[in-house]
Formats: sequence, C-alpha cells, structure tokens
Amino acid sequence: MDYSGFRLVMATSPPSMLDPATGATTPLPGAPGGDRVNDVIRVGKFPVVLSAGRCGPSCLEPSEVLVYGDPKNQPWKLGRARSVAPAADESGVWLIRDDGNDLCRLQYVSLLGVERGRGRPASCTMAVRQEVPQGLLITVNTGTATAEDVLIDPATGRAVRQFPRVLAITKDRMLLAELTEFSVLDLRNNQRTPVKRPVANGTPGAAVPSRDGYKVAVLFGDPAWAGTATQTADVWVLALDTLTWTHAPSNPIATELKRVAVEWTEDDSLVLATDVVASWRLDRPQWTVVKTALPAERNRSVVTIGQG
Repeated sequence: MDYSGFRLVMATSPPSMLDPATGATTPLPGAPGGDRVNDVIRVGKFPVVLSAGRCGPSCLEPSEVLVYGDPKNQPWKLGRARSVAPAADESGVWLIRDDGNDLCRLQYVSLLGVERGRGRPASCTMAVRQEVPQGLLITVNTGTATAEDVLIDPATGRAVRQFPRVLAITKDRMLLAELTEFSVLDLRNNQRTPVKRPVANGTPGAAVPSRDGYKVAVLFGDPAWAGTATQTADVWVLALDTLTWTHAPSNPIATELKRVAVEWTEDDSLVLATDVVASWRLDRPQWTVVKTALPAERNRSVVTIGQG
C-alpha cells in the first residue's frame, strides 16, 4: 500500500501529526502547550483538537476547541467546551459550554467559529456524541453508573429515542449493546435486528463507523487474556446491511488497551494505531504496517486525513 494517501493526527502533548510515508512527526501549530489532556475527533474531513488544562489530580478544565483546516497552518478557535460532537452537515459542531453558576448550554457553532444563537440550556453532566438527520446522540449522566444514551431533537431538547448503550450511530442505523448480544436499529423504519457477538470474551470498546456509514469497526478489549496478565485487542468489522462480521487479520493482538485506536481513511481502509500504525482493506489478506513507533504518551484517539 502507498502510505502517501493519509496522515495521522494524534492526541499527544502537544498534539501532533504523523506522516506514515516518511515517519516524520510534527507538532500542530497553535495548540496550547504544557501539562494538558488532549483529544482529537474528526468532523467531516477536518481534525478537531480538544485541549484541556488540569484543575486538580482528577479534574479537567473545559477544553479549548481547535479546528485544523490544514494541520500545517494555525487553527480556527471555537472557544471552550465540556463536550464536542460533529454536526450532521459536517460543517459545524455541537458544544456543551459552561454558562456560569454551574449551568451549561448546548450550542451549534460552525467550523469557522460562527455561532448559531446562544443555544439552549443543558445539563453539565450531558455529553454530546454525534448528530445524524434523525437527531443528536447524547449521553446523560456521563461517567456514572446511571449513564444512558439518548437521541434528542437539538432544537427542542425532546427525547426521540433512548437506550442504555449506543455503540455507534450512522445516518441510517444504530449499533446497540444489549445484555448478551448486539442489535442494529434501522432508523428509517424502526426495525431492530439482533446480532450475535463475534467473540465470547472481550468488552466492546471503540466502535467506529466507516466514512460511508455502511460498516462499523468494533474493538474488543480483553484485559486478562486466557487468565494471564496479557492485554489483547481484537478488531471485527460489522457490515450494517448484511449484519455479517469480518475478523481483522492476525487478531487478537497483544497490546496495552489504553494505547489502541481505530480509524477509517477516506479510501475505506481501516487504520489501527497501537505501538505502530497498520492499515488494512477488507478485500486484502493482511495489514500493511508502518515501522515508525508512535509516542508512548498519547490519548488513544486518532484522526486520519488526506495528504494535502
């Protein structure tokens, strides 16, 4: 495979970009420095960096939100937010912002920083995840045992659908985690179809839809493989139309789960970032591995972008 097709934006400190073709890693311009916790999400084709300062051992300030139209240039700054999610039109984001006196609000902001009004009141324990034509997926009571995933109408705050756990959402479908299996809900006709788990062991972690929305890569993590101290990551891809699983080659792999990230490229390749970067197309028998080692100190999130 020709690795000139994508670059990898990583949530290192400071945030950085890896060119797999050359192995070169360069810091992103304009990102805050110092001891910060960084994250990165993709909105359409653009990486959005979230950079939070520490306010205590287990406390983080709201994140600075930085949009990189070109990772070589200075970012567009969208202010601070507790949570950020891509809008359905891919030209903006939904933010949970502080509103003073322990109050928060939900607000839409374009990637260029244009605000669509002040938004509406929202709980500060709410996290936004992804907007699709049917609504905005949020998590209420995030980080607690009572957390639930809710699809809301962002204009009114009205709940459209509610589930204990939504692993992934696309324009037309939801992948839901049930007690012993998965299910896929077709948002167009409300049909819900059970899907067997592909593995008996392992907890489903990251679930990342492909760019076209027809597939979801699910990462199963086992912190004690075969009763040992070895951690393993196991990647499976679910076709949302046929509800069939494809097992990624040479998986599971032994790796620290906190360092594993899964992403899709624009040309429909699956990217696995662990200690190194590997890329795989479903019509090929094996991964193509980049030998360049990734930084040890990084958040597990990554975003692939085109080679501009």
